[in-house]
Amino acid sequence: MNNFKNAKLSTKIFITLITAGSIILLVLLLSTYFIVRHTTLSAEEQKARLLLDTVDKSVAISLFLGLTPTIDEKLASIAKLKEVTHITLINEYGTILYSYQPDTTPQSHTISVSKTLFKPNTIIPIGTLSLTYSGKTVDETMMYFYFLLGLISLISMISLLLLTSWINHLLFPIKHIANKLHNFKPGESLSFDTPYSQSEFLDIINAFDAMQQSVKNYSHTIESINQDLEQKVKEKTRELTQNLYHDTLTALPNRLKLQEDLLLFPDNTITIFNIDDFKEINDFFGIDAGDDLLNQIAYWLSEMKVQPYRIGGDEFATILPRDFSREKIQRNIESLLATFGERNFIIGDETFHLRATIGVAIMSDKPLIHADVALNKARALKKPYSLYDPSEGIEEQYKMNIAMSAQIRQALIEHRIVCQYQPIVNCKTGVIEKYETLVRIQRDDGTLIPPNDFLPIAQKTKLYSNITQEVIYQACHTFAQRTEHFSINLSSTDILDPYTLANIERILKQTGTASRVVFEILESEGIENFEEVASFITRMKELGAAIAIDDFGSGYSNFENILKLNVDFLKIDGSLIRTIDQNSRHRIVVESIVDFAHRIGIETIAEFVATEEILTIITELGITYSQGYYTGKPHFL
Repeated sequence: MNNFKNAKLSTKIFITLITAGSIILLVLLLSTYFIVRHTTLSAEEQKARLLLDTVDKSVAISLFLGLTPTIDEKLASIAKLKEVTHITLINEYGTILYSYQPDTTPQSHTISVSKTLFKPNTIIPIGTLSLTYSGKTVDETMMYFYFLLGLISLISMISLLLLTSWINHLLFPIKHIANKLHNFKPGESLSFDTPYSQSEFLDIINAFDAMQQSVKNYSHTIESINQDLEQKVKEKTRELTQNLYHDTLTALPNRLKLQEDLLLFPDNTITIFNIDDFKEINDFFGIDAGDDLLNQIAYWLSEMKVQPYRIGGDEFATILPRDFSREKIQRNIESLLATFGERNFIIGDETFHLRATIGVAIMSDKPLIHADVALNKARALKKPYSLYDPSEGIEEQYKMNIAMSAQIRQALIEHRIVCQYQPIVNCKTGVIEKYETLVRIQRDDGTLIPPNDFLPIAQKTKLYSNITQEVIYQACHTFAQRTEHFSINLSSTDILDPYTLANIERILKQTGTASRVVFEILESEGIENFEEVASFITRMKELGAAIAIDDFGSGYSNFENILKLNVDFLKIDGSLIRTIDQNSRHRIVVESIVDFAHRIGIETIAEFVATEEILTIITELGITYSQGYYTGKPHFL
């Protein structure tokens, strides 16, 4: 297509004519071919049928009367015709009574017709008469047609060649003008002396003459404009270079400049300097105050002669001299942090002291990545600074987290998020009345990944709500066909997500399981997000669902909030149950929880019931339900 677009005008016209002519000629020839062939074949077939019509009745009478000599005589009369190549007479029993086939040259076209013979004055068939008629006339007609076809094609080709020559002759002035323009040099004047005087070519020449005059008139103006533009481009280039390599707020070198500077040496020592609690300052005092504070910090770092870079948000970086020892680096960082902590920063009319966390990568081939790893480690350990240590394998842990995140995504796509169900047994009767839904990832080989290996990563990568929705879908559809109650764990992430809540309501109504589902919420999340959890509980109870507080007793047990939340079950934390037969203090705590639950009408569930002794103790204490490996392991339903 591009070659055709860029082809000469004469070539385009030629191709267009060939294409249009070929299509028209092809349509005419094909139409003529089919008309001639059909007409000739029809005529020959009509002749063959007329021959059969001349003898069919007399042959039928002779066949009926059994006069075989008469049949032979009648059929021999038409067999003498040179156009007849084959005659066959077959009676109603399939016996061939007459067959004629002379030795003739095979024809490319033959016409075969047949006729059923009937008893006189009846419709009872007594035989079949078949005749094959020579298509020699058709062959001769088609030979004349092919001769005419070749003659027409030859004349068409000669006509196209003559037409192409004439087109090139007509377009010669355009080629002449193009050659003039091709050899044009700045400062010259073009003059055209075309051999033809067609008005179209004269219009083109006049337009070029006018253009040359305009170019001369404006050449000085354009030169002046170009000089001004060159000056502006240089100024803009300097401005863009400044913006490209410097932070627009603090005017410090930015991350891109840092990366280019790090390329000067294969191994570098850098620090990443992060302001603690800067988001809270931004939220409380506003973005403008936060920007002003960043400018103050940038100015202070410049005063400290550490060659700072602003690499994003509230993070700054510095490149340390290559000859600094590990001990000297630590002394400098400790001194910098101490000085920073003593510095007064002003926000509005108030003076503040700030804190910072530093991550350091010493002589690293990936300094920015390793310094960031060290910074995250310092934050996690709540230390003022940390030095990257490759032996700790933190980077490997990050890689494992990324791999697990990818595995979670793939499992969601391939529907390998599966549910197992652990029985919850009535302590008094020993009957399984409930099941807790436990999520797993099923590998390609059928083995299972436990939730502790992937749920924390799912929460960080925003995949948690997808897993929750898959669990709710599977559990509700499973128990729609069963009679037991079942529980599902929900996190604050689920409760705070409007889409997840809407999906929960939709599935509960669709499966009709709202009256048998129990939603388990961690005690800590009920305290930290009290209003949201209370609203969720009200919403679920209106549908008929029950609520359980999970891991109750693991931390600070707020009995007042439990009363406000109006829950139905308390699941006593497994850390208290698993050693209740050996630890008297745990037994006292559990007794207190059970007594409190009985007084307000809440049922209790003990987790991690692993032995018969533990089951006996919790039954004696009045705990309603037991859950653990002793009463039933998680399994597929």
